[in-house]
Amino acid sequence: MLAAWRVELTKFYRHRSTYAGFVLLLGMSSLVVWGAAKDARNQERRFKARVEASLGGEFIVAGKVTTAVLVPRLILFAKLPVYVFVASFVAMAAGGAIASEYSTGTLRTLLARPVRRTYVVLAKWLVNAGHAVSLTMFLGVSGVALGYVFLGGGDLTWVDMQGGGFQIVPELEALRNLTWAYLLQGLSMIAVASIALCVSCAVGRSATAAGITVAFLLLSGMVGALPFESFEKVQPYLLTTHMAAFEHVLDKHVDWVQIRNAALWVGGYAATALLGAIAIMNRREIKC
Repeated sequence: MLAAWRVELTKFYRHRSTYAGFVLLLGMSSLVVWGAAKDARNQERRFKARVEASLGGEFIVAGKVTTAVLVPRLILFAKLPVYVFVASFVAMAAGGAIASEYSTGTLRTLLARPVRRTYVVLAKWLVNAGHAVSLTMFLGVSGVALGYVFLGGGDLTWVDMQGGGFQIVPELEALRNLTWAYLLQGLSMIAVASIALCVSCAVGRSATAAGITVAFLLLSGMVGALPFESFEKVQPYLLTTHMAAFEHVLDKHVDWVQIRNAALWVGGYAATALLGAIAIMNRREIKC
C-alpha cells in the first residue's frame, strides 16, 4: 500500500498540469488583494457609515478596516473561488486518476503487477485528497500572505448585511477561525475528489468524469437554492448544503453542533464515494 502511494504521488506531481491550479488560484488571490487595496478608502468609508448608522450616530468609528485577514474571508464568502474553481481543479485531477490511465492503456500494465486493485484506488484517493486540501488551504494562505504585504495586519471587521450588525474579531482569533473554515472546506473538496474518483472508475474518459462531478455539484446547489416545498425536504441531505454550513465557523456565536453534523455528512459522502470506487474497480474488466 505504501509503495503504491509513493508511485502515485510521484506520478501526480510530475505532471506540470498539477501546478496549474495553484498558479491560477494565486492569480485569483492577487486580484482580490489588488481590488481591496485599490478600493480601501471607499470601503472603509462605507463600512464606517454603516456602523455609525447602526449605532444611532452617537459614535465615531476610527481605525483600519481593510486588513490582511479580510482577504481570505472575502474569498470564502464570494463562494466562486472555492465552490467553482477549486472544485473544478479537484474534479479534473481526481476524474483523470483512473479514467486517463484506462484510456491510455497504462492501467492494464499497472494491474498486471502483483498489486491489489483496492490498494491502487486507495493510493490514488490519498494523493487526490491531499491535493484537494492543499489547493483549498493554498487559496487562503496566499490571500493572507499577499494581504500582509500590500494591506498590512490588523483586526477583522465585518458588517453583517442581513442582520445589520457588525463584528470586530482580534487578528489572532480571526486567523484561527479562518484556518478552521478553510480546513473544513478542504474536507468538502475531499468529498468532491472522492466523487470524481468514483465516476472515474466507472467511465473511460477523464473529461467525462470531471464533467459529471461538476454537474452533480451544480445540480445540488440549484436544488438547494430553489424555493420549492418539494425541494425543501431534500435540501438537508445535499452535499452543497453542508459545504455552506462551514462558513458559520466565522459567526459571532458558532453553533459547533451544526458544524459537527455538517462535517459528518460531508465525510459520509466522501466515504460512500470511496467505497463505490473500490467496488466498481474490483468488478470492472480491464480490456484496454
